[in-house]
Amino acid sequence: MKYKIMLLVLLAPLLSMCQPKALYKQIIAAYEFEKGDTINEKILVTYLDSLKNVITTENNFGNATASSRAESDMTYSIIQVNTDRLYISADIDAKGDTVGKLIYIYDEKKNRIENYQTSKGDTINGQKSVYNESGKCIKLYNKQMERSDYYLSMEWRYDTSGNTLECKTYNESGQLIRLDEYENIYRDGEFITTRSSCINGGKSAKQFKQVKKGNITTTYYYKNIIGYNYGIKMRLINGGFSIKEETEDGRLKEWKIYDHRKRLIAHVSITEEQI
Repeated sequence: MKYKIMLLVLLAPLLSMCQPKALYKQIIAAYEFEKGDTINEKILVTYLDSLKNVITTENNFGNATASSRAESDMTYSIIQVNTDRLYISADIDAKGDTVGKLIYIYDEKKNRIENYQTSKGDTINGQKSVYNESGKCIKLYNKQMERSDYYLSMEWRYDTSGNTLECKTYNESGQLIRLDEYENIYRDGEFITTRSSCINGGKSAKQFKQVKKGNITTTYYYKNIIGYNYGIKMRLINGGFSIKEETEDGRLKEWKIYDHRKRLIAHVSITEEQI
């Protein structure tokens, strides 16, 4: 026992040296507006190493969407493994216990071929993906509820430039429940795509049109859609539009969403600062 204790003491400085040091702080600021007033605000903080890999989060998205929870119930996230083939993120509660994990598995080409989420030791969801030679996902399999089997959930077809032409969505019984078709136009340095959707065999209806030029994408909406992202409600309104700016490597920098009267209803910005 004496030798084991001595070994742990000797290893302690080495283990601390192996921990990555946070050199950058990433701040995600998300705001929801109504008639010019801010009705919801979420600030999410993430710490990054020298290669901009995530080390830990000060307040994860689970906390962001549950602001009424007691402080003792809040969790923080840490990255346990981050390699070319495996990524594991753990949610830790105030007692220091692991309450959930998010696991990504990659192939030799760094395509994510499998991911699943656990909560208190139980696997609550899972997905498996198949890619083509260009690294585009062509089939997505979802784990069936309360079973270990997977079913074909979605499949994609692409044009010669690698942009989506068609997407099919299936239920657990293998029935086609949604068909998305894309009309792609390339001209004068712009990429324009329009998506039309057919749901449960109904009539196809136009959903949106995107115009991408450089790092800026402008999207025009033809249908009302409500969802949640970055801890706030995202309302995409028929007749409205959004403007999204990305970094050179394709990461979100700023996203502004407007209603049909050109009023700003949501704003997300992501900034980084050196510690």
